[in-house]
Amino acid sequence: MIRSLSQIFKSNLNYISLKNHNILLNELNLPRLFSISSIKSKEYTAEERRNNIIEKEPSKDRRIKISVETSIRYLQSAAFKEAYGNEPVWKIYRRNFKGSRIPRTRKMCIRNDVISTGSPCPICRDEYLVIDYTNIDLLKQFISEVNGKILPTEKTGVCQQQQIQLLVAYTKAKDFGLITFDLSSPMIEAKYVVIGGGIAGMSCIDGISILDKNAPVVLISASPYIKAVTYVTPITKMLTEYIVEEKSYDDVSLMYPSLRIIKDAAIRISTEKCLVETVTSQIIKYEKLCICTGASPKVISPNNEFVICIRDTDSAELLQNKLKSAKRVVVVGNGGIATEIVYEIEGVDIIWVIKDKHISATFIDPGAAEFFQDNLCKIEKKETSSVIKTIKYTTDELYESKLTGAALGPNWHDKINLINKNRNSSNVTVEYETEIKNIWNTKNISLQKEEDWSIYVELNNGKTYGCDFVVSAIGVIPNSENILVENGSFELSFDKGIKVNSQMETNLKNIYAAGDVCTASWIPARHWFQMRLWTQARQMGSYAARCMVNAIHEESIMLDFCFEMFTHVTRFFGYKVILLGLFNAQTLEKNYELMLRVTKKQEYIKLVISDNKLQGALLIGDTDLEEMCENLILNQLDISEFGEDLLNPDIDIEDYFD
Repeated sequence: MIRSLSQIFKSNLNYISLKNHNILLNELNLPRLFSISSIKSKEYTAEERRNNIIEKEPSKDRRIKISVETSIRYLQSAAFKEAYGNEPVWKIYRRNFKGSRIPRTRKMCIRNDVISTGSPCPICRDEYLVIDYTNIDLLKQFISEVNGKILPTEKTGVCQQQQIQLLVAYTKAKDFGLITFDLSSPMIEAKYVVIGGGIAGMSCIDGISILDKNAPVVLISASPYIKAVTYVTPITKMLTEYIVEEKSYDDVSLMYPSLRIIKDAAIRISTEKCLVETVTSQIIKYEKLCICTGASPKVISPNNEFVICIRDTDSAELLQNKLKSAKRVVVVGNGGIATEIVYEIEGVDIIWVIKDKHISATFIDPGAAEFFQDNLCKIEKKETSSVIKTIKYTTDELYESKLTGAALGPNWHDKINLINKNRNSSNVTVEYETEIKNIWNTKNISLQKEEDWSIYVELNNGKTYGCDFVVSAIGVIPNSENILVENGSFELSFDKGIKVNSQMETNLKNIYAAGDVCTASWIPARHWFQMRLWTQARQMGSYAARCMVNAIHEESIMLDFCFEMFTHVTRFFGYKVILLGLFNAQTLEKNYELMLRVTKKQEYIKLVISDNKLQGALLIGDTDLEEMCENLILNQLDISEFGEDLLNPDIDIEDYFD
């Protein structure tokens, strides 16, 4: 029925219906020829509207109710696995909204037993997802890992009606003890988490603080102190000297404002949820995790009170206390720490047990060992000799050298007094090419001795020594198996180190490793190899920080230049020792020759040459040749034209390269 506007006015009605709005006729100011038409449509009941929707889209029908038991079985079925995989049911759901601000979800998706919207929420769209306090697998998908509460609708997209159902079911499940969560230990969230407060860990944190200044960082360390690198002094482009200081937790926190330190030990990692759990049940969520747990010393005789393993300051201080009343000690090991112990101890007789043909074989050759011999015998230094010997050797004239690992810190003994003031003299006896066979305490031995000792050591060569205690410095084992990993395991190298690629990544997603705990599994540069030294721990920690930050920002990164050539500086017997490249001809087999320059009690210089190019160098003393050697190794220049003039002290070889 169509009526004109004039007919409406004649009916003396006060109001008309125009597009569902009440308009007061007195306020209408319409042109005279304007007319309004209305069409009377059929009004449907709620049931009729529902039936019409169901007829067009049967999938929106929610009249049939699915039981809770069926829903529980559904969550364990292959159909559920195919639909959602390993993700929560809300993970793949996407809401469409304008702007960047996430609006509140709709009140409900189902009205009158039918889906009334084109994009229902994650629960309403799947009729087999039934919320109930007994449907634990479904409830857990909506529980926050941070605080143990139901996730907000802004994150899950669940409608308000289903959110209320979730809250009710969750509360009831907790009341019945079906779901537990320790709210006394709320989860800690951080972009970066570092486990281990040693050199690698702190170098990693220092790098992150520079590259991603305001990012939240968590350090997990069970040590009573934290090692920090200070007073870094560049010697060459790639070689640096530095001091390691022990800092308190408060001091470190002041240095890094965005750093949170948890004094605890990590015991479990969930790779699926990106969580770390500590001994005290603290939960830390990470985006990127770096394992810097270091290594532990190999033990000769576990749980023997008269055997000391030197690895950190605590054990060094224990050594200092025991030396105060000691007369004789047995030192086992031939690396850097054992070498320095033998040199620094005074007033105590030393039996040095090594498995090699010469001392300090990890770092030096027999010639350098001979150079140190006077210092080993505690002979006072005389005036410097002016006699200089320059010698060139072929491979056939050399002892074979085997590379082993070591954990050596710079000047670790500076603050430790290793002198027994009750005795004026000390003798050093070196037992070569032998190892410990047996160790007995006094109560377990009936040997007739002139003097009773706390412990007795039997060697493979048949000799037995009594002593006050034994110092073990025979190497380390990476701490790679101290943390339980859920949903996977670290890929380990033959030496028990965690394998890392050229980005310091482990085989587990978002987990990196640096320092003594890891083993470099990438193809190394010709002049670089891994040794478990604090020098490399610092390099790896800093580089791991760069890799993690770049991964967060989805930026690529090249392998750091420090891995182009092995470099290390330390001190043996009071001399500065610099190791560059293949300093012991590692990996060269027999295709090389050596050039030596020796000034007794002043310097020992060894150059490793192959294919007329410098491949490595061992510099003992103040030689001032480290920069020249570094450049020659990196640039691989032909040095055949220089001959022995390369080590002629009267010729400044650097002039050739200006």
